[in-house]
Amino acid sequence: MNLTRRNNQPRLEDIVTAILHELSGSGGDIGYRGMRRRLLVDHDLNVSCELVRLALTVLDAEGVIRRRQRRLQRRRYINEGPNFCVHLDGWDKLKPFGISIHGCVDGFSRRILWLRACNSNKNPEYISRFYIDYIKEINGVPVVVYADRGTENCIVRDLQYALRWNHQDPLQGLSSFRYGSSYRNTSIERFWRCLREMCGNFWINYFKDMDNLGVFDTSNVVHLECARYCFLPIINRELYRVIQHWNEHTIRRNRNADCPSGKPDVMYFQPEIYQTRDYKMPIPGNLNGIEQEYCAYPPANGVSMEFEVIGTQIRIENGLNYPPNTVEEATELFIRITNYVDRL
Repeated sequence: MNLTRRNNQPRLEDIVTAILHELSGSGGDIGYRGMRRRLLVDHDLNVSCELVRLALTVLDAEGVIRRRQRRLQRRRYINEGPNFCVHLDGWDKLKPFGISIHGCVDGFSRRILWLRACNSNKNPEYISRFYIDYIKEINGVPVVVYADRGTENCIVRDLQYALRWNHQDPLQGLSSFRYGSSYRNTSIERFWRCLREMCGNFWINYFKDMDNLGVFDTSNVVHLECARYCFLPIINRELYRVIQHWNEHTIRRNRNADCPSGKPDVMYFQPEIYQTRDYKMPIPGNLNGIEQEYCAYPPANGVSMEFEVIGTQIRIENGLNYPPNTVEEATELFIRITNYVDRL
């Protein structure tokens, strides 16, 4: 019947303008078929698939290559060098058994700055104590501190604001402390997985076995204090070994990560090898007043003075070593103390 399709091909300028509009938004991740559908439905442009494909190869060449390789565009974690950004957080897997762990990792080198087990990782004065000890050790202040919105970080936040208030850089003052959820604090969260493999899983299973055997009652406050009194020295020694092993091991190169590879200690203390420098800022004044006002050391054995007296009396009467040198000695001391208290 001599019927033909109308030649309603739109102008090339309109097609390019519409594609650029889509590429500036969510259209940057779709292929040429999805782009053609958007042009037809949203822009009323009837364009052939071949023309859209050719246009995308020119206007979005990197996106075409990425989709052809079936790779997502990963976000980049930017950390300029040692002490530029540090990440701190608490590990609560042993908290049901009365023991809490807190740690901090340097974002550039992934070096452990501190890792301590104590009676609580929610006391802001304890966390500020760890933070001040770290500042005194490096004789400087980190550029940025990254943490979650826990109440234990409030004093560290204020101290970071105060110590960085008069520095002349874009991240001084209120920009020097950043809150974020745990899933974004990946540097320290990734380390917790390694901590569980290195020693954490052993202690979780050991305490659960004691609970299943009826030796350890996690609902009894006395048992929780006794667990800290008996096992905290051994766990802190284990954490010290973890720090040594981690800071001296070699981090392999990852093609999907922008962070350097190598030994954390080498990356932290010799950043010139990686074409960077130590970014610590000078301490603006004396820290003695801050320490006395806002910082407190956790109890040495993680227990109250009353329990310290009871534990000392029992171990002297039974001739037991303290601090215990092995898990078996700690377990025996735990059983002797809990049985003595239960008989009272």
